[in-house]
Amino acid sequence: MNKKWIQSALSLAVLSVLVSTTQAQDANQVYSEAKLKSIVVTASGSEVDVKDAPASISVISNEDIERAPFNSIAELLSDLPGVTGGYSNSGSGSKIKLRGMPDKYTLILVDGKRLGNQSLLGHRPDRTEQDLDWITPDMIERIEVIRGSMSTLYGSEAVGGVINIITKKIPTQLSGSVTTNFSKPDTSRRGETKSFGATLAGPVTNTIGFRLGLNRTERDGDKDTEGSSGSTTDTATTRLTWAPSDRHSFNLDGSFGKDEPDVIEGGGSKFGYEMDRIGFGIGHEAKFENDLVTNVDLYHNKIQNKDDAWVKDDIVETKSSETVLDLKATKPLNVFNFKNDLTVGGQYKQEEVSNHSNIGNAAVDKDGNTLNNNDRKLDSYSWSLFLEDQIHLQENLILTLGGRLDEYETFDLNFSPRTYLVYHPTDDWTVKGGVSRSFRAPNLRERSDTSSTGSRGNGCNTFEGWSTAGSGRTCSMIGNPDLEPETSTNYEVSVGYEQNGAGLDMTYFLSDIEDLIQNRFHERRGDVFYAIASNVEKARTSGIEVNYKLPINDYFRVTGNTTYMLESKNKITGETLLGTPEITSNLALVWDVNDQLSLNSKVQYLGKQQLESGDSSRSFEKAYTTADIGANYNFTDHLTFRGGVKNVAGVKIESTSDGSSNPAEYYLGLTARF
Repeated sequence: MNKKWIQSALSLAVLSVLVSTTQAQDANQVYSEAKLKSIVVTASGSEVDVKDAPASISVISNEDIERAPFNSIAELLSDLPGVTGGYSNSGSGSKIKLRGMPDKYTLILVDGKRLGNQSLLGHRPDRTEQDLDWITPDMIERIEVIRGSMSTLYGSEAVGGVINIITKKIPTQLSGSVTTNFSKPDTSRRGETKSFGATLAGPVTNTIGFRLGLNRTERDGDKDTEGSSGSTTDTATTRLTWAPSDRHSFNLDGSFGKDEPDVIEGGGSKFGYEMDRIGFGIGHEAKFENDLVTNVDLYHNKIQNKDDAWVKDDIVETKSSETVLDLKATKPLNVFNFKNDLTVGGQYKQEEVSNHSNIGNAAVDKDGNTLNNNDRKLDSYSWSLFLEDQIHLQENLILTLGGRLDEYETFDLNFSPRTYLVYHPTDDWTVKGGVSRSFRAPNLRERSDTSSTGSRGNGCNTFEGWSTAGSGRTCSMIGNPDLEPETSTNYEVSVGYEQNGAGLDMTYFLSDIEDLIQNRFHERRGDVFYAIASNVEKARTSGIEVNYKLPINDYFRVTGNTTYMLESKNKITGETLLGTPEITSNLALVWDVNDQLSLNSKVQYLGKQQLESGDSSRSFEKAYTTADIGANYNFTDHLTFRGGVKNVAGVKIESTSDGSSNPAEYYLGLTARF
């Protein structure tokens, strides 16, 4: 039977259930999502109700994660407003970008702590994976995503936003879970994906608790040359806590990860690298009688590339590491009869990186001087101090003021201020907006005069004389020790309405970036062309985000969002800053048929994407619309089944940079809890 007929029949079957009689509904079941108070921790220095959050924030709950066909965290994030990416298994299309900003402007955290940075360990950063999947999925409680600048709290890399993965707390009784997922494309030319996960957590004594999470994800490589390689990813995360009293708690964390690509001979191109990651840390939280809460976290992350194609361990190990000390104190105060939630903190960070492929191999420096004794290991330190105060001017009016000082070893002191206002004219309406300044410090490779990356023609074929230079021409992108941090001024304003679970909000955002770092032509020596990282450009991104949710009744609800990008351009050259669809729209429907069965469907529209800066080919040729359908069934309180079809119509997605023609994909999953 024709596959399209099978897909259509399955779609009609599920959709017919969605609109059929509700005789199986449980009259006692009430959809209470809108009535629950949602507390978030990423948008400010202290916990705050999501309605009072001084930022544009989206939350992916544990329930959302369990319902989804989970292959990667990027897939989960791709449905959020202002998000681009998560549509392919590897390459640039797999990376999450926020509000038209490249992925290097998005800071990724786990429980508020940095994860390290593997983008410095590949030959080119666009060919390394994003640091999203170094955690066992079953350990995730929720994911908080801030869209827009948060440099005041988090410093560099938070220009576009922050992704904070919040893990589950250790329970008071021993419990655990076992999860397996399987997905299969409807063509043998694409690889299958299998994942296995397990968690175990609980008390050891009255004061000591533990948590352990393990996960393996195996994706077979594609047989098509247009596709991508497979991979095997292993993660292990653990935590040990000690609470000697109600006012003091200590935690000891450890993690390990391994990501190894698997290439089929004659099949998909290799996008990934063989990466090993190890992390460990210690933390302390203290609660004092005067409501002062202090947090201290000291942690170390190391990521190492062991790929035989690029690594020369006999010369230098290809690895990056960071050691970070985070300090924070929060305290409510009463100043001139106004309630204040004050947060002060600081951070010290030590970074190191070595990479045989592109560090220490420059033949000449930016002034044309020959380099004979290059430094293959780079290191740097930075420190910061920050302060934030949420001032409750009225019961329905909160003003947030903040500022952060960042000092890097090679840069002048940088100050990032923020002002944000949240106003509730009624219980149902929210008006908020703010202005902030942010910055991104050039990474160690960008600001090193010994780094040189062979571009293989990408990004250099527009240089004058390139096409006629002959077959022996080469192109290198070199670092620049004279670089300054990129800075931006960011604006947003939002209006929202919510009543009885139904809601609508609209946000306008704009970011003006100064001293944008781009590779520009430096000089030509014979058939060798040199490009150098330079602060020569300005850029602007702006757009409108619309979010909505509508509970049709206690059992059936609709949610969705639309993002319209007004601008995402280099203001000097007119080049597109990022391959971003002009319009992105998501629509999701969930029907809780009864206490056991929940049905869901999703539709995503991505408009025609533009050229990425420095890329000679389009990321996507056309706009496209995909649809997914799925079901979750709770056999018992301890056993859940999920299944469905992604891209049910088999819509062809053409991508010249990340593989093409995503087929329909069938998935099954099972989670057992105890």
